[in-house]
Amino acid sequence: LATGNLKKNEDSRADELSSLLSRLGPTFIKLGQSLSIRTDLLSPAYVRGLTALQDKVPSFPTEIARKTIEKELGQPVESLFTGLTEPVAAASLGQVYKATLADGSGREVAVKVQRPDIMTRIALDMHLIRVAEPLFRLAGYVGDVKGLVDDWGTGFVNELDYIAEAVNGEQFMAD
Repeated sequence: LATGNLKKNEDSRADELSSLLSRLGPTFIKLGQSLSIRTDLLSPAYVRGLTALQDKVPSFPTEIARKTIEKELGQPVESLFTGLTEPVAAASLGQVYKATLADGSGREVAVKVQRPDIMTRIALDMHLIRVAEPLFRLAGYVGDVKGLVDDWGTGFVNELDYIAEAVNGEQFMAD
């Protein structure tokens, strides 16, 4: 502000914010994604910087994903899928792999795998944001922080219910 470079440095600061939110984890990536569409609140530079969080979220190691699949489904990955190699997409809460069912049907499937300890991380983040409510008040926020966080947390839990998502997907395909 004092140097007159506020506008000049806006793009690099927006990229730094996007990078910071990525490092802070899923909750903050989601926050950045939500803000990336708020052209009424943010400058074009910040909208551009945060939009990167929509499709450029870092993936986690495939070996960890394979262990998660085996733990959740109770079988070795090779007995369930063939061709599961690298993620085709990574998001704030998980990532997606393309694979073929190992049952001989040749059916190609998308395999969604949640990030390690995702529920614990989100619960901790939600708790910390709720505890920080007095800081929001000091900053002039007059809304219901706890209610907002509770609603946000409910949304996370619903988004992490991959079984319900699969049932909805099957219903959609049947209709």
